[in-house]
Amino acid sequence: MATATKAKRKPAPAAASAPAAEKKAAAKSATPKPARKASTKTTAKAKAQPQPKQTAPKPKTTPRAPKAKAQPKAPGITPYCSFGLIKGALVSETLQVFEEWDLEASKRANLDRVRASNSIGAPTQAWLKQVCTTFSRRFEPSGPDRSLALAARTATGRQHWRPLLLWHMANSEGLLGDGLAWTWEIFSAGGDLLQTDQALAWLESTGSQGHPEVAEWGESTRKRVAGGLLKAGVDFGLLQGRVKRRFTAYYLADEPLLYVLLQALASNRTTAAALSDPRWLWFRLPEAELEHRLLLLHQAQVISYYRAGSVVDLKLPASSAEALVQEVWT
Repeated sequence: MATATKAKRKPAPAAASAPAAEKKAAAKSATPKPARKASTKTTAKAKAQPQPKQTAPKPKTTPRAPKAKAQPKAPGITPYCSFGLIKGALVSETLQVFEEWDLEASKRANLDRVRASNSIGAPTQAWLKQVCTTFSRRFEPSGPDRSLALAARTATGRQHWRPLLLWHMANSEGLLGDGLAWTWEIFSAGGDLLQTDQALAWLESTGSQGHPEVAEWGESTRKRVAGGLLKAGVDFGLLQGRVKRRFTAYYLADEPLLYVLLQALASNRTTAAALSDPRWLWFRLPEAELEHRLLLLHQAQVISYYRAGSVVDLKLPASSAEALVQEVWT
């Protein structure tokens, strides 16, 4: 009888189980490990340490070109003002104010005294106020007009008051000075008389000569200014007549001539420039005629005058207009 024997199960070969093990290991390594939590001590220490600030990169700058030197500006043209010519020259009123002027007091104090006393004999308070306002705008007795204030106290200054006042007024009001220069052009060209229409045409032409403000004035204002210019010529003895203003045979006496000459020397760099100053034309004295007058004064031994080309040797009886008034006229 045959005996039944149990068949033994053979173990699986090792080669068959290797791929499964490799897959399991690969899957284990593919899954990321959880990050290690930082300890509280490490975190606190990191927070306590100052972190460097991140700075933005500096933008690239191009080197600046050297600055060009500023060019000197041309002197500005002072705008015309219609106020002075409309109010008039006020020849006698200005003399009366200057005769009592206190050079130690301020302009306001002096004019307040004039308003309170009405020393000029103004017919109304309104006219008195206008005279004081015009004087205040026109003159600086503590500055360039000090010599005029001193001249008003002397007999010589009062005798030749009109040309002295003309010099200071025309320097203070550019419209008057330019207008007088225009009248010289008419006179030197052989003109005999002037009318308001001519003065109005000249005034309107100044708009193209750096005075656009004239075009902004009303027509009535321009007519009053043109009439005021011719009236000023009459007040200073350069013109005569009421409707048609005729040129006079104007003559500048020796005393005011020396006064104006000293003023011109003070405002010019050289003696030659003072003699060719265009402001002499306000008195109808071109340079050639002025030199002739100086030669006559030299012959009379009032001054010493020599000239050779542009070299001028001139000696006057005073060093300034103020000294002339105080040392010679007083």
